[in-house]
Amino acid sequence: MTTEENADMTSRLLTAAVAALLSGMACAAPDAAQDADKAAYDKALSAYSCVDYDRAFRLFSEAAKTGYSQSEYMLGVMLSAGQGHEEDDKAAFDWFMRSARQGLADAQYALGDMYQKGEGVAKDDSQALFWFELAFRGGYKLAKDNVEAIMPHLNADQLEQVQKRLADWLAQPGR
Repeated sequence: MTTEENADMTSRLLTAAVAALLSGMACAAPDAAQDADKAAYDKALSAYSCVDYDRAFRLFSEAAKTGYSQSEYMLGVMLSAGQGHEEDDKAAFDWFMRSARQGLADAQYALGDMYQKGEGVAKDDSQALFWFELAFRGGYKLAKDNVEAIMPHLNADQLEQVQKRLADWLAQPGR
């Protein structure tokens, strides 16, 4: 191999190594962001566990700005219970919705409950059934009781519409 060929090979290897390193860093960035979101959530959850609701609410709010679904869910919990902030069912509903759209079964169950009771939103058994069914399919086993309790109160058209919405939801990529 000539000196020129050797220099060219070295240059290519160096370029490939830098590309691989940068690629690895790019792939690691989402993991690092997720780790930071989880750490912020854990810090907020610790404050919540210590009944420091004002601090927990502030920390969950900061963590929710990144779209971390568990922080969004906990803001809904705190707002619906008046912990760290005055009770606000409408705002709780909004936070539960953000989290539920990301697939968090706890938030989906909370939405079903709010629709069933008419808290923070107009009472709507079709909506309640939709969210309870998603929660059940997402692993929230207690939602099955709610599904079974609501179904007799809906007519065939309403049940068909809920089934269509479920099929549409579940057909979306990542669901």
